[in-house]
Amino acid sequence: MDFALSEEQTSLRDLAGQILSEQIPADRVRDIEARDDWFAADTWGELAKADLLGLSLPEAHGGGGYGFFELALVLEQVGRNVAPLPALSTLVLGALPIAEFGTADQQAALLPGVIDGSVLLTAALSEGGDGLPPAVPATTASASGDGWTLSGTKRLVPGAVHAARILVPARTGDGTTTVFLVDPGAAGVTAEVNHGPNLEPLTTLTFDGVAVTAADAVGPVDGGADVVAWITDRAVAAYCAVTAGVCEAAVRTTATYTSERRQFDTPIATFQAVAHRAADAYIDTEAVRLTAYQAAWRLGEGLPAAEELAIAKYWAADGAHRVVHAAQHLHGGIGVDTDYPVHRTFRWAKHLELSLGGGTAHLRRLGALLAAG
Repeated sequence: MDFALSEEQTSLRDLAGQILSEQIPADRVRDIEARDDWFAADTWGELAKADLLGLSLPEAHGGGGYGFFELALVLEQVGRNVAPLPALSTLVLGALPIAEFGTADQQAALLPGVIDGSVLLTAALSEGGDGLPPAVPATTASASGDGWTLSGTKRLVPGAVHAARILVPARTGDGTTTVFLVDPGAAGVTAEVNHGPNLEPLTTLTFDGVAVTAADAVGPVDGGADVVAWITDRAVAAYCAVTAGVCEAAVRTTATYTSERRQFDTPIATFQAVAHRAADAYIDTEAVRLTAYQAAWRLGEGLPAAEELAIAKYWAADGAHRVVHAAQHLHGGIGVDTDYPVHRTFRWAKHLELSLGGGTAHLRRLGALLAAG
């Protein structure tokens, strides 16, 4: 992989960064976090006006037709600005799989709204455990007339509080899965909202006899395992891209603070122990970024990426853990002051670390891949 970005990719990344940094400064993030919705709706609208929400969606529906890597660059800026937006849930968990596997009617009904910012989506992948989707869901879809009824529970669903539709994998046969589009307001759906370490609403969804039809299936009936695997790969890469941005924010905030904070009339950045700790954090941040880029690029190019995804998620867990701990440590007591922004990068990193499996889960996946190879 050539790690140099093209001029166009750089422009897309910088445009997203400019909008987010101007629209959501640290004091506004604090205000939004104090609300229940965790959603800067006006900023979402600005991203739509800049044609960034449909960046990697088909041109036939008004999208930009770019690849997954370009979307990862935008998500990195979401992380860098710790922006309270349902970008990953709507664009990666919802819109991309509909563009890839959805019917023409599903695409026509939902994708234009995603692109103009009026429709939010997500997917309910986890049922607990290590956070990764189970090979066969415990949630079931039982045949009922011309359709199915869903029963079961999905956990830690991001973006569900705003979603118009949720992609829900359910067991439809003996060891087979189908993915359905579910209206969260449908009869039989109940939601319990909690909040992650970064204060993002994470919903437990319970389905009790929820009716779905053949028109709600995303991808082939009994062929949902491939759809779930496709979504999971891109979601893991997206979490890694966001983490890279969070790490950069932590390092930049720390660099500014240590260059201005003085002891013995000297900036503490000149102290050897501080400089070494900051340098290690910078190196870890670049490792998180480069492994995230590698995984996202391979997915965008249609290349096998299983090992690269496991490596990237491990770095996004383990490396980011070191980065944000260093940032907190180098800030001393001010690091725990919630009026100062560095604590926010710590909370985001912990949230992202555990989303769709932590470092240990992905290290095990990597080990299994190497053993099988």
